[in-house]
Amino acid sequence: MNGRNLTLSFVILLLALLLAVVLLWPVPQQPAASRPIPEVLRPLLLPAARPLDAFTLQDHNGAPLTLEQLRGGWSLIFFGYTHCPDICPTTLGTLKGVAQRLEAQHAADTRIIFVSVDPKRDTLSHLREYISYFGPDFIAATGESQEIDNLTHQLGAMYMFDGDTTGNDYIVNHSASVALINPQGEWVARFNPPHTVTKFSSDYLQLRDFLSQQ
Repeated sequence: MNGRNLTLSFVILLLALLLAVVLLWPVPQQPAASRPIPEVLRPLLLPAARPLDAFTLQDHNGAPLTLEQLRGGWSLIFFGYTHCPDICPTTLGTLKGVAQRLEAQHAADTRIIFVSVDPKRDTLSHLREYISYFGPDFIAATGESQEIDNLTHQLGAMYMFDGDTTGNDYIVNHSASVALINPQGEWVARFNPPHTVTKFSSDYLQLRDFLSQQ
């Protein structure tokens, strides 16, 4: 075989190798496009999920309530106090209606948590009695003031005592929103008042479906 034929054979072999590389080289997958946010969810969703920092409260049975307890399920968290004359019983009544509407598959991993910002009057025994009016699976919790503040600040909730707190005749002004925490322990959405069972239930289920597919 002369030099020309050798050169031609080499070129053909090189082209064959290049073609094989091109055909076998893995094509990078394009990331799936994010689902558009449904209009009804836009007022509820945060711009981005916010991971929560550690906190430590006690539930109405005296067990610790920490960030770890929130992981693995969906949590609806509402702040208030048991002596509240209107916002708290109304909101908890709405959440009771929401819980009753949930199918078993959604109820199983939904936690409804009432956090009292008034630990002085809201003892664990008092919280246990109070929360039992709304649902057997509802959780009431409270803790040291700094731990309550830790969580309220993280979830954008506000409260302020009004009156002489050295006694027992005072009120607490507080926000009426409900925070939604995803199974990863991140704050993802906020339900602002006024609340109705029908709308809250629908929005909650749509949020779960939308966020689970992101």
